[in-house]
Amino acid sequence: MTAAPLVLVRVAVRVAATGAERDAAIDAWLRKAAAATSLSRRAIIAEGVLFERTTVQGVPLVGLTAGCPCCTGSAALRVTLARTLRRTRAETLLLLMATADHLPLLRRMLESGEMGVRFEVET
Repeated sequence: MTAAPLVLVRVAVRVAATGAERDAAIDAWLRKAAAATSLSRRAIIAEGVLFERTTVQGVPLVGLTAGCPCCTGSAALRVTLARTLRRTRAETLLLLMATADHLPLLRRMLESGEMGVRFEVET
């Protein structure tokens, strides 16, 4: 029996330390990608967001607990990614981090397939 192929999800990783930076990053990402795919197939995961909500465009915005997602928070990142992708069936994902610490490691984690999803990380 062969394993099912990993689903491809395009992910853009951005740094947004403040609420204003987060809102600007979300707006820019939604504007840039609006013509590429249906908005119903998108999701946003943002570090430090305390409650889940939907953007004006109807895109789910899911919170990720604060803490380095590749070190102390890797379990939280895995769970949040799995739940969000299972629920939304997103093809495109915006991942907002509060700091640029460890972005190369985070990128390697996402691209490796170890999360159970094949991510194509946007540069």
